Amino acid sequence: MSDPGRWMTIGEFARVSRLTVKALRHYDAEGLLTPGRVDPYTGYRYYGGAQLATALRIGLLRRAGVSIAAIREIVGDPAGGAHVLAAERARIETEAQRALRSLALVGSLEQMVSADLPVRVLRIDDQVVLWRDGRSESDDLDRTVARAIEDLLGEAAALGLDLGAPVVGRYPAVLAGPVDFGVGIEATPDVAGAVHLPGGLFVAVEFTGPVSLLPVAYHALFTDLSMRGVDAVGPVREYYLTDPAEVGQENMRTRVAHALPTSACATGMGQTQS
Repeated sequence: MSDPGRWMTIGEFARVSRLTVKALRHYDAEGLLTPGRVDPYTGYRYYGGAQLATALRIGLLRRAGVSIAAIREIVGDPAGGAHVLAAERARIETEAQRALRSLALVGSLEQMVSADLPVRVLRIDDQVVLWRDGRSESDDLDRTVARAIEDLLGEAAALGLDLGAPVVGRYPAVLAGPVDFGVGIEATPDVAGAVHLPGGLFVAVEFTGPVSLLPVAYHALFTDLSMRGVDAVGPVREYYLTDPAEVGQENMRTRVAHALPTSACATGMGQTQS
C-alpha cells in the first residue's frame, strides 16, 4: 500500500491506481483529478496517496460507461451528486434490459424479415399537434427520441391534452451523422407551440414489435415505393399506436408512413390495400 504522506510521480500513481498516464492527464484537463503538486520548474505532476480513492472512483465510473460530465458532479460533490449516481444507475439498468431484449430477438430475425408485411395506401388528415424538434447522432437516435417523447408527454399532460392520442415522429429517410427529427401529439389550435402537420396520401406499413426492429417495416415500405417508381426521400413518419409502458416493447404497434404523390397511386398495387 502506498505511503499517504509521500508524493508519487504520475507514472507511479498510474501504476497504483491501475490507470494510464494518458487517462490521468485527461482527467486533469477535465478538472476531475488534478495533481496534488506540480513542480514549478519542470512541470512534473505529483499525486498524494489520499487521491487514490478519487482515482479509483473515477476509474470505476468510466468502466461503467458514466459520462465525464456526470462524473464531475459525482466526484465534485459526493453528497449532492448522489442523485446523479442514482440516475446513471437507472440508465445503465435500462440499457442492459434493452440489450437483453435485443439478444432475445436475434433468433426470430429471419422469420420477421421474410414476413410479408401488408402495405396500404392511406389518406391522413391534416392535424394540429404540439410539436418539438430535436437532433441526435444516428447511433443514439432511439434513446434521444425516447427522451424527447417523454418530455413531450410531460408537457402535454401539463396542458391538459389527450395523452391517449398517438404520438407521431418525423425522421429523414437516410440516417447519417447528426439527425434532425421531430415528435408531436394532437393538440388544439389555441395551445402555445402547436403547429399544422399536413396530411395527404401516404404509403403505410403497420408493425408490431420493438422499435429496434422497425427496419423490417422500413424495408417493406421502401420496397413498395420502389415498385411505384417513387424515391424514398422522406421525411418518414412513425405513428406510435400503443404505449409500450402498457403493452410492452414486444407488443408495441407502430405505423411507418411515407408521402405518396397522387400520380403514383396506380403503380405497383400488387399487395397494396387501398
